[in-house]
Amino acid sequence: MAVMTISEARAVLPEVVNRAAEGEEITITRHGEPAAIVVRPDVIWGQPDTTTDQLIVLLREHARRQGISLREELLRLLDAASDQEPSLAPISLTTVRAGVTGTWSREEIYADDDR
Repeated sequence: MAVMTISEARAVLPEVVNRAAEGEEITITRHGEPAAIVVRPDVIWGQPDTTTDQLIVLLREHARRQGISLREELLRLLDAASDQEPSLAPISLTTVRAGVTGTWSREEIYADDDR
């Protein structure tokens, strides 16, 4: 496995991508600490989704404790989720008109009163 700084990787990015495509794992560091690992996509996509598997195990256990089937537990969850409306904040839009010259003032751009 190769290790290089962000600056080094930036300078030879096509080579980094080619090496990763050939199967090499390349660790990119920032300030001496690993920041990213470049790998082929199939390395990531080919791994089992343990989070989903763990969630199913937990849901089965919860359903068993409630004395219901996994299907009933999932239906309860879906019903509970559909009852909750997403809480999105309203969007406030303001129209700002430019002067005759088409130049925007600082107040029009930042609305901060020169703070």
